[in-house]
Amino acid sequence: MKTRTVHENEKITRHISLSLDDPDHYQSLELLGKALSSQVRLKILYLLKHQSLNIVELAQKLQIPVSSAAFHVNLLEEAGLITAEMLPGIRGSQKVCSSRAEDIKISINDSPRQTAARSFSVDMPIGNYFDFKIYPTCGMVNESSYIESCDDVRAFYSPGRISAQLIWFHKGFIEYRFPNHFLIDSRPSYISFSLELCSEAPGYRNVWPSDITFYLNDTELLTYTSPGDFGGRHGKLTPAWWTDGNTQFGLLKTIGLDKKGVSLDGVLKTESVTIDTFDLATSPYISFKIAIKEDAVHIGGINIFGKAYGDHAQNITMHIDAFS
Repeated sequence: MKTRTVHENEKITRHISLSLDDPDHYQSLELLGKALSSQVRLKILYLLKHQSLNIVELAQKLQIPVSSAAFHVNLLEEAGLITAEMLPGIRGSQKVCSSRAEDIKISINDSPRQTAARSFSVDMPIGNYFDFKIYPTCGMVNESSYIESCDDVRAFYSPGRISAQLIWFHKGFIEYRFPNHFLIDSRPSYISFSLELCSEAPGYRNVWPSDITFYLNDTELLTYTSPGDFGGRHGKLTPAWWTDGNTQFGLLKTIGLDKKGVSLDGVLKTESVTIDTFDLATSPYISFKIAIKEDAVHIGGINIFGKAYGDHAQNITMHIDAFS
């Protein structure tokens, strides 16, 4: 067993470090608090900063009885702030006091910071797209009418697009930009985008495959093959004026991303891209792009449903779990 030298022990005891997180320190904290709770004892500490003094000398300098000086010295010694040794003097032994502690550190809370889980959701109306490059057939409708004309890409620049509840196009892409200001001082652990969609065929065709690709901040996540453009019954939410010969409803799909990879409806699809691939908190926005690629095996178009059409009362929903 290694024993400490006098020099090592002196080095240790001159620096007092106590913590409220350690119950073993409570008695020392109590003694220290008591020792420092008197101006007389504070003056003794000051007098001993650069010299050693005996009890009588301290009593004379403070103009207090020797018995009182001895009482104060005992409290300071118990707290570990000074040392008091019996040394031989001219008239017998005397108690000589010296400063012991150079500094005191008291930690109120030095436990590791606890992380707090937080969740955020943003509902994006489907007409609030930021950018697009699409090809006919294409169009938009709101709850009561068509928005401008069908199969005319220029209609997608109309201010009326904000009220869109159903959007369709044959190929190309449409991009939505979500806010991320709530991620300051947070680390995302999961992000997902949920939306109702289906393929786009003339009228409707329940078997009409279409390869729909999703991007996050211009990084490809996955491609989902929609099985068809669904009709044959009225959508649960679809307005009555929208005739039964048109697209009526879609499927609710959720594209998720965490530390494991990219998932579709909770099923892991690829591990090549993870949440750590992105720095979602520092970019000015979060981009979610939906595309039918030029080289897709099935170029079968897409319908995107708002909360007033189809079977599900929602727009495009972004959900984020994060830790602060």
